[in-house]
Amino acid sequence: MYIRLWGVRGSIPTPMATEQYRHKLRKVLQRAHGQDLSDESKVDAFVEELPVTERLLVGGDTTCIEVSDGETCLVVDAGSGIRRLGLEMMKGGRYANYGGAVHLLFSHHHHDHTCGFPFFVPGFLPTSDIRLHGVHKGLEARMAGLQVGEYFPVPLEVMPSKKTYHQLTVDKPYRIGEFTITPTELNHPGDTYGYRFEWRDKVFVVASDTEFKNPDEETIEHFTAFFRDADYLYFDGQYTVQEAFVKEDWGHSSAMHGVDLSVRAGVKCLLVGHHDPAYDDETIVSIEEDAHMYRDLLYPDATLDVIAAIEGATFDLSE
Repeated sequence: MYIRLWGVRGSIPTPMATEQYRHKLRKVLQRAHGQDLSDESKVDAFVEELPVTERLLVGGDTTCIEVSDGETCLVVDAGSGIRRLGLEMMKGGRYANYGGAVHLLFSHHHHDHTCGFPFFVPGFLPTSDIRLHGVHKGLEARMAGLQVGEYFPVPLEVMPSKKTYHQLTVDKPYRIGEFTITPTELNHPGDTYGYRFEWRDKVFVVASDTEFKNPDEETIEHFTAFFRDADYLYFDGQYTVQEAFVKEDWGHSSAMHGVDLSVRAGVKCLLVGHHDPAYDDETIVSIEEDAHMYRDLLYPDATLDVIAAIEGATFDLSE
């Protein structure tokens, strides 16, 4: 199982502002003072040693996560990140193995999880076979609504790709290729669903756009089972703990909630994503660091790793 994060931002696409770029640039130039950068290899070595906030971008594209195994391509949500995924698919390479077939699973249909679909290039190819899956009823009508003339110049029915719609049932496992996929309901306005992917002996769970506000024991037990033994759990950590209290009922969580549930469920690595559009890279990395401290303080024997989700990050569970 191969995982790639094409979009990890929440709410709205968030390109880097000029002042943020200049801030990063100043820090890098200050670190470069006195360094030997006389050839490309030394420049590369210098860059690799930079702190993560100066070496990488967290990214501004909204939710899109690829889950594949070389024979089956699954995609969770069609936020703005799916545009770049589509461009990558057009290059062929490993995507040529899928014969044009893509399984697109929706958590829900808020703008940040659907806005990229009209820009998904494979959707405009008659050779593409796009299979759309979701628990919500009326999936085809929801997709068509994204592209009515008032909002987008190309209607869904004009896109020449083959499109089929598949209704899922909450908490019922489905088989697609070698994957067993189970959706479960999350706590978010408008109804949202997470997905558990099981492939051979590996497990990946996506639980974005969810809030854990005073959960009762039954709720905790349910999600403990849903997250059980996941190799990676992609979790909604849009807010700090303080914001999670202030923005009650907005349908988002904090990294600390993710740590609590992950330790209880035996998760190996927590990927904190759906980053707030107001947060710069330094703030997001500080949330990761705070989650480490929280884990070490409350669960000193835990082996859980915690990572801030970064656009473009890949995780290979096939080995």
